[in-house]
Amino acid sequence: MGMTGYYFRADEDMMKNIREQSVSDVVFDETNSKYLLDIDKTWHAIHYTLTGTQYEIEDDEDVSHLILGGVPVSEEDMGYGPARLFTKEQVALLNNALKEWDETCFRQNFNMEGMFEEEIYPLIEGQDTEEEFFSYVWPYFMWIKEFFQEAAEEEQ
Repeated sequence: MGMTGYYFRADEDMMKNIREQSVSDVVFDETNSKYLLDIDKTWHAIHYTLTGTQYEIEDDEDVSHLILGGVPVSEEDMGYGPARLFTKEQVALLNNALKEWDETCFRQNFNMEGMFEEEIYPLIEGQDTEEEFFSYVWPYFMWIKEFFQEAAEEEQ
């Protein structure tokens, strides 16, 4: 199974439901599947590519908040801590920051050797070539960009 990441788009009404029920009941309800994005195990490699760090977040760098930022929605443990929330204003900032990250920029910052040194999940020495791993991570990053664009447009 492993440590997988998810994003969920929510408006104010949906956030009210999440606070009144449980995060998992709302987020993983099949009727809400169109608001859910599964980024599989790419979360750590994406964070490292964007920031060059294992887990650090720079307050003045919007894109560094993409994977590990936000504030807890509730105390409900989703397996590796609580679900985290970005305000619609933060979503708009992240969407703008992500526009700068095209495939060329992402590839230039994609440092598999550094990922091995920093023990970035889910890399295992000798398992993937850099091209194979990039081909796995890149589409998920593109889906995140699209997801944040839609969320920003919908003010979610």
